[in-house]
Amino acid sequence: MTSDPELPSAGANPADSVLAVVVEPGSQRALARVSGEIDMDDAGQLREDLTAALSAAPDGLDVDMAAVTFCDSSGLHVLLDLDRHAQQAGKSFVVTALSRPVARLLRLTGTEQVLTAHCRPAVSQDLQIKVRRYGPTVHLTPVGELRRDTQSALDGVQAALDGADVVACDMRDLTFLDAVGMHGLLDFVRRLDARGIAFFAYDWQPQPRQVLDSADEVNPPAEAGGRPTRLLRRLQDFAAAARMAGASRARKDVPRRAASPQR
Repeated sequence: MTSDPELPSAGANPADSVLAVVVEPGSQRALARVSGEIDMDDAGQLREDLTAALSAAPDGLDVDMAAVTFCDSSGLHVLLDLDRHAQQAGKSFVVTALSRPVARLLRLTGTEQVLTAHCRPAVSQDLQIKVRRYGPTVHLTPVGELRRDTQSALDGVQAALDGADVVACDMRDLTFLDAVGMHGLLDFVRRLDARGIAFFAYDWQPQPRQVLDSADEVNPPAEAGGRPTRLLRRLQDFAAAARMAGASRARKDVPRRAASPQR
């Protein structure tokens, strides 16, 4: 006699399959602990609970899914939609703990790098940012890991960028990037753009490059023509924007210099 795969085993506890979301508010970030099964019938409730928690948290939302016993594609779509919503709101949405079923789903769909903040060794490199300035151009060299507890280093260099036209970021010594660090970097670039400062990054290491590439795979096309605009390419393409901005300023300065009286 074989058991029916659709029926719970005799020793199973029906309460273990009920979806539950417990939110722990924080001053900056909230933590949501999710347990039970996530399928099409439960995805709407999960979306509602996580959206409310994300909206109430100033910096973003961490989600612990270690107690999730089942998750299908409908649950995955909720997580990806919340991640995009967080980006649009200038926040971050990070899955901090995974059960085996959720880990397998993210691995098979290639979304693990996008949604999760991986556990790091006890000894890790804090992020330091070297700053060199040549007139209106500032060169930044991040050294170490850009992750949850090191992204404040990006805020620390803002004052050094006053009066800058271009920021060039050499990524050769950035050894690790997680989902929170990626969102922090994007926010850093947005703030520079708001200040009229062109930004470009180059010489990426394999792991950070993989995180950015993975983010591109799950984000919808950003161009009107339907062609995907890769996040990594967008960061690198700021180099072209910087060159164009410099050339434009040079053209504007020529008439100004010609009109200046000779001393």
